[in-house]
Amino acid sequence: MYLAVMGGIEERWRKGPWTAEEDRLLMYHVNLYGEGRWNSVATLAGLKRNGKSCRLRWVNYLRPDLKRGRISPHEEAIILDLHARWGNRWSTIARSLPGRTDNEIKNYWRTHFKKKSKVTLDESAKLKMRQLKRQKFQQEQRQQQLQQLQMQQNITEMKKIMSLLERSEDQVEYVPPIVVEKQQHKAYEEQQSWIYPKISSSCCYGSSYAPETSMSDDFCMWDGLWNLDDVQGPTFHAAKAS
Repeated sequence: MYLAVMGGIEERWRKGPWTAEEDRLLMYHVNLYGEGRWNSVATLAGLKRNGKSCRLRWVNYLRPDLKRGRISPHEEAIILDLHARWGNRWSTIARSLPGRTDNEIKNYWRTHFKKKSKVTLDESAKLKMRQLKRQKFQQEQRQQQLQQLQMQQNITEMKKIMSLLERSEDQVEYVPPIVVEKQQHKAYEEQQSWIYPKISSSCCYGSSYAPETSMSDDFCMWDGLWNLDDVQGPTFHAAKAS
């Protein structure tokens, strides 16, 4: 039953645009009774409007301190700053703009900045993408330069090593073949003199030198026999013939 009564009351509320007479009655009773008691004002004024409709009409259109006309650039800057800070809290933003309503600010934002903000976001994303591509390209260029520099350093080091090797080869002393042959012959004579020392003559002619090895003794003995044959040769052969 209560719902039916409320439904009947709601059906009696007038909707649609306000007339000039309704605006005059609302202004008179708000000035008489003050703001805030909107349901009482509607009843006392004889308006077939609910309290919410009366409040919105007063706040957005009939309030004496409302500013008329377009929003100034200064007000626009405040709206942008506060919206970036608080988002879609239009009533809070409206408190910082005397004479402007939350509905007016909301409509202004949606008309002028909603599409622009989307475009701004798209442009920001594209700008960020371009910056990333530029950074990547710069990094690749830097890596290529480092690789080229490293390659040049390696080539320079190799040239230095080759130059040192060539210098060392040039500095090797050149020995003529005849000098090499003389050195080899001298080494051979020294080796022979070490193997066969010249001590035979001293052994055979009564020298006081006493050889230590058996090879020297045999050499002296055979040498003596050969000498004896040379001395006694004619006598021995003459006796044998007679």
